[in-house]
Amino acid sequence: MGPVDRQGKTEEEFLASYDRNAWDRPALTADIIVFSVENNKPVVLLVKRGGHPYLGDWAFPGGFVNPNESTEEAALRELEEETGINGVYLDQLYCVSTPGRDPRGWTATVCYMAVMDRGTVQPKGGDDADDAKWFNIDYVRNGSQYIVKLTSEGVSLCAELDVKRDKMGNIDVNNTIIKSADGLAFDHVKLLLYAIERL
Repeated sequence: MGPVDRQGKTEEEFLASYDRNAWDRPALTADIIVFSVENNKPVVLLVKRGGHPYLGDWAFPGGFVNPNESTEEAALRELEEETGINGVYLDQLYCVSTPGRDPRGWTATVCYMAVMDRGTVQPKGGDDADDAKWFNIDYVRNGSQYIVKLTSEGVSLCAELDVKRDKMGNIDVNNTIIKSADGLAFDHVKLLLYAIERL
């Protein structure tokens, strides 16, 4: 018999009586920020959402993690399903769990970053993504105030943010405020700025 806890239970007894539903659990997603370079400037891959929430808005490729896969496996699967791109190397960038970040409910995402040569593949929307495009990135900063503009073949997206920073000077994704986000889904513009500073 193994050690017992304060209630006198062995691990087997504890696990037999443990109720997983006693604690709320967030949904888990994986998102991928894919960068390339054009004219010595970064460009980012976005997909046009084909379903609610944020129907018709643009976001990073990504989606829910299945019970039988890791977040990295989910990220690679979602990238291929939504853009047709596969075989990229992913770096884990950030785990975001800001309350209220997803209107469907409590959702945490593990965000990955990849850099690739955009000339090697032409992305195309698939699965629940209606389209996939590379976007040019421009932003202006006035103190903590940022205006981010993303453009691609007649599509223009714009967001305004009040960027908060942590003690190390990094963007504090949880406390940065999106003041407006025309055509951009979820909190992805915050993650985009964070990732740009990590490039």
